[in-house]
Amino acid sequence: MLQAVLIFVDDDFQSPIYASPERGDLDPDLWHEVCEAVNDALEGEVAPAGSRLGDGHRLGWRVLLKSGVSFVAVVHEDIKRKSLEGYLKALSVRYLAEVDNLRRPERDGVEDVVVDVIPDWEDDDE
Repeated sequence: MLQAVLIFVDDDFQSPIYASPERGDLDPDLWHEVCEAVNDALEGEVAPAGSRLGDGHRLGWRVLLKSGVSFVAVVHEDIKRKSLEGYLKALSVRYLAEVDNLRRPERDGVEDVVVDVIPDWEDDDE
């Protein structure tokens, strides 16, 4: 159900802190939608945390304005808004707790942080 997870600093979309799948493996229209959501949040055009439905997916974001770190996830459209936004909150809290340098973390360590956060919709499958 989780299609993509990305972590950016500011609007540096060329070299995300974390990207699964890699930028080149993500649909270009979806990539544009991700970048647009983060930019809109950074510029105050949308709330720093939220989600919206797309074509067959739900895109969620959580932008930490003080540090400039953004968390984005794309899931199947059936995932509820609250579940996606809860996942992004849990991911950001874990990131803040585990990473020493928020804007320049050790990238290998970031992957460990991401895989340790289990979305609640995956718990329901068990």
